[in-house]
Amino acid sequence: MISPDLLNDLLDSPILEPLSELTPTSFSYRPTSHVPSDKVPTIHAVVTQRKSQLAALDDQIDLLNRALEKLQRIQARLKERRAIVQESLELHQALASPACCLLPSELLGEIFLRCLPQTNYVTPSLAECPMVLTRVCRHWRAVALSTPRLWASLSISLLRADTTDGDEYKRWLEKASSVPLSIRLVHDMDLSDRKEPLSIQWLRPFLGRCSDLWWHGPPVQGLLDNSVQSLSRFQVTFQKVNLVSIPSPMPRLRSAVLQSLTYDLHSLHSIDLPWHQLLELKIQFALVSSATFLQVIGLCTQVQRVSVSSICEDALPQTGLQSFPLIGTVNHSIRQLEVNVIRAGLGSLFEVLTLPALEELVIRFCSPDRYPWPHRQFSAFVTRSRCPLKWLTIHRNKGAESHLTEYLKMLPGLKIVM
Repeated sequence: MISPDLLNDLLDSPILEPLSELTPTSFSYRPTSHVPSDKVPTIHAVVTQRKSQLAALDDQIDLLNRALEKLQRIQARLKERRAIVQESLELHQALASPACCLLPSELLGEIFLRCLPQTNYVTPSLAECPMVLTRVCRHWRAVALSTPRLWASLSISLLRADTTDGDEYKRWLEKASSVPLSIRLVHDMDLSDRKEPLSIQWLRPFLGRCSDLWWHGPPVQGLLDNSVQSLSRFQVTFQKVNLVSIPSPMPRLRSAVLQSLTYDLHSLHSIDLPWHQLLELKIQFALVSSATFLQVIGLCTQVQRVSVSSICEDALPQTGLQSFPLIGTVNHSIRQLEVNVIRAGLGSLFEVLTLPALEELVIRFCSPDRYPWPHRQFSAFVTRSRCPLKWLTIHRNKGAESHLTEYLKMLPGLKIVM
């Protein structure tokens, strides 16, 4: 550590003045001259003094070098801070400039929309859009509050809606005015008393404006009665396979997601949807029986994109499925099919399924190479379907590799990903 007092004394000292007093003017002898003996002690004293002076000067030079190094580091940090302050200055000058203030509100609102979190359902946060936009300046706040689409997406906890955040949720959705809503409802309340959440009453009118609804948890009786006319996408995450039934018509419903990672799907008895309207369907359960999947395929006469996980062969005979045996199931609309396989059953599925419009097929095996690739059944499926298959993706099953050349002959132009 360099003492400031020591450095100040050094800077103020007369060491930079001419060193005339160091010149030996008292006697004019050259190094080769004869020095009288009585002068030798004086010369030795001068030598000793000069050595001491040199040591002191070396110390002072070292002190200055260390001070210069520290000053250079301080200078570098100051330059970095100045650059940051300069950038902030320019940014805020730009924000306060007439050009920014005169930016049309409609255009500024469109910019705000592109700042929203990359999710279908926004969780309120003061540190994220759209709420953070209301805290920049009055102009931005006014534009944000007058842009309904900024507030058209929301993730709601029923527990919080019934306790601390109900008014906040309600005000949020009211800002959306009349635009279609995307809402995720998480039923995280205690079910022991079987009481209807208080928030359901004020939520029902907003659900009537939903185009996209994700219900997460056990159902609430009558929640969706006569209130889903605008619904185009419906997602349900089951805690168990509860009854899913929407009595009122859903003329706009085109996409459905049914999922439960802890329960199996062996029947459609508890699920009542307008299957014939769907263009996109995703089914995600711990296990999905082949018979149930074929039943769904038979009901979805317009669906174009289907994803199912995890398909398995029926372990036990399923009652009530006699009208949907594993034979001759044809769907003329499916173009994209994704199948996740966890147990044996894929071969049986290929034996009975016919998809004349199929263009892309993705098959993922959950256990690599545990089950053989059903080459014979797949070849029969392709031949029977006469489909314009362009993409074939097979994950985690090397058994298919030896048959790729044959598939390329069957389907010229086919692109295969392993």
